[in-house]
Amino acid sequence: MSISKPAEPDTSRVVARAADVLLALADADGLTRAELAARLGLPATTVLRLLTTLAARRLTEMDPATQRWSVGPAAFRLGAAFLRRGSLGQRAAPILRGLAAEAGETALLAVADGDAALIVACVAPDHPVRAELPDGSRIALHASAPGKALIAHLPLHRVQALLGRGPLPTLTDATLTDQGALTADLATIRHTGFARDIDESAAGLSAIAAPVFGGLGDPVAALALAGPSARLTPARMEALSPRIIAAAKALGQALGG
Repeated sequence: MSISKPAEPDTSRVVARAADVLLALADADGLTRAELAARLGLPATTVLRLLTTLAARRLTEMDPATQRWSVGPAAFRLGAAFLRRGSLGQRAAPILRGLAAEAGETALLAVADGDAALIVACVAPDHPVRAELPDGSRIALHASAPGKALIAHLPLHRVQALLGRGPLPTLTDATLTDQGALTADLATIRHTGFARDIDESAAGLSAIAAPVFGGLGDPVAALALAGPSARLTPARMEALSPRIIAAAKALGQALGG
């Protein structure tokens, strides 16, 4: 008498379903398990297994207060890897050169990389005193103009998933460490269209940034100008804001946004 073995899972089907879960969550601001199961036409138990497996790798996460699932921080790393592949940097290069030449400050392109913003391209001005932020530098989301530009248009639960719910790390005396103060600052950014930091990430360093929106309407990158605080004053930031907003819009349109 032979003993039958349990059938091996269809690996390709499991991978396809996991990908469907991630894509569905990427298109929404949060879904319950039942909503996700209905959207995908899958049993709720199957969806739960997929969600918990992905959550173990930080690709999904659940808000305990609402029981709604969203993409997790590790998903941002995948997006950042895609954006670093070359096309974004190539399309941004002439825009960065124009910004640096016009403003006389360091022009930067940043993408989300987990719980930080990652500098993926940088053009420095021909000036002996300038901001130095080389490619590959990681800067705080809550304490830098590019970081705040990247998270300002995200739903609050996604911001909290990236930054936590408690006090934020102090980098300088000017860093916003209170969650309420940061939330108010992000609302201002959504209203004005640009972010700024004055000595928040490093003493003596200031920056202005605008989000670059992709085809799905989410911020995929941020364009920024950074320089010494003595030169990049609040009044000068205000004067430069239309230019950097227009540059970010032009880059977004080139990317299909």
